[in-house]
Amino acid sequence: MALSDIASVVEIIGILAIIFGIVFGILQLKQNQKQSRDMAILELARSFEEPEFTEAYTLVTSLEDGISDKDLQAKGPEYVAAAMRVGWKFETVGVLIYKRVVPMDAMADLVGGFSLKMWSILGQWAQDMRQKNNQPEFFEWYQWLVERLMERGEPTREPAYEASRLWREQQ
Repeated sequence: MALSDIASVVEIIGILAIIFGIVFGILQLKQNQKQSRDMAILELARSFEEPEFTEAYTLVTSLEDGISDKDLQAKGPEYVAAAMRVGWKFETVGVLIYKRVVPMDAMADLVGGFSLKMWSILGQWAQDMRQKNNQPEFFEWYQWLVERLMERGEPTREPAYEASRLWREQQ
């Protein structure tokens, strides 16, 4: 085998090594992105289990749909604080969805219907707060999230226990 033949073989091996390195790097990057997304979903799910949020949820769900700022204020400061806690939670979720940190389908499965219910209660109050404080961005990402969920047909979606009743564990 001539020296030029050996050089050609070494060059081919070098090119294959570079290609392998690029493919491996791309696969690692995709795996890292999936891991990051999965962690974000897990953290989002955990955040709904916090006792403070559960207490706020309990108070807010006892309110009538479309409550005004005046009526919410009359309920007392604990109700206003609960509305703020619930609203800020979904404001954060909206930003995470928009920035593509958390996928919309995972959030919709986790708390989509719940977020719509909370907005049906707090939406008028949010509008009142925007006008009262001249702050049109008050809960802007929460409203954005609700509008995206409405576009997806979330209010008419079948509950998971019905939609996925034929699901079976893979073996």
